[in-house]
Amino acid sequence: MANMDEKSKETFDISYEDYFRTRFNGITEMVKALTPIMDKFDALERIKALYEKKSRALVARLLKNKKPITSFKEFKEIYKEQMNTDFIQHCLDFTITEDTPDKLTFKFTKCLWAKTFQEINETGLGYAMCCYPDYTMAKTFHPKLKLTRNKTIMQGNECCESTYHWEE
Repeated sequence: MANMDEKSKETFDISYEDYFRTRFNGITEMVKALTPIMDKFDALERIKALYEKKSRALVARLLKNKKPITSFKEFKEIYKEQMNTDFIQHCLDFTITEDTPDKLTFKFTKCLWAKTFQEINETGLGYAMCCYPDYTMAKTFHPKLKLTRNKTIMQGNECCESTYHWEE
């Protein structure tokens, strides 16, 4: 019989929506429980800091067995590869609206993160956990990489527009 370490790597049937609800409802309930004893703004700032740290760790894992990124072209290759993973394809609807040697722009029209936090009326928390850390991720890929975003679905807009560019 397989031990727990082996069995825990197996998959099971659950929808992506149910996975997101389960994952984020517990966190949301914890934050709601803490806000009576903690200023909500302070709580969101602490959550932003925590998720910035988590985003740096995520990029470090993505780049673990790769040579350091030295150009925008290298970033684009890695990022496009990540955006085409099965997980992301189930969680986001997007198109690349601009792909030039110095700019990469995505237009997101559906976002499971935003949908989940909108359903529980916690988009401020969702932005702090899921959208804000993207800026840190960009700088973690490379200090010359910059993300510009003027609107998000999480904040009630019809789409997200995310533009990455290399600052010389």
